[in-house]
Amino acid sequence: MTNNILDVLTYMFDYLFEESEQDSANQIDDTALKAHLSEAGFETVKIDKALNWLENIATLQDGKFMPFDTTNGGMRIYSDEEKLKIDAKSRGFLLFMENVGQLDASQREMVINQVMSLGDSSITLDDLKWVVMMVLGNSSDEMISAQWLESIVFSDDNHTIQ
Repeated sequence: MTNNILDVLTYMFDYLFEESEQDSANQIDDTALKAHLSEAGFETVKIDKALNWLENIATLQDGKFMPFDTTNGGMRIYSDEEKLKIDAKSRGFLLFMENVGQLDASQREMVINQVMSLGDSSITLDDLKWVVMMVLGNSSDEMISAQWLESIVFSDDNHTIQ
């Protein structure tokens, strides 16, 4: 990843994870988090965009994003703009996640929406996995296995994608 919103988010999650392991009683406020990210070398504009991007996931999770009725099945057709940003391998990963029941159609649309809101012209499969993890991690619908999700995101092999 280049120095973009996902860089800020992944750094932030690593930092928050380390802090929570060291002292679970201490909560980090937004000001302290922004200061830490700024000290790490991230620009204020990118920090704010990353936090807004993350807040957008919470807004989408509140049920305000229901793109269509998914009870009768169907097939997702990607627009030309989406195909440019999300390559075939990444689209295959999204389909895989749906097929194994870890991502429903609404969550897939949230992932696509969040990917399209990134400033990059295209994203890598690793970047997409981070977005999936952030969307699913913020999902209140069902409990997912954090260990399974981390194994998908941090897996170096691509045997899961046919």
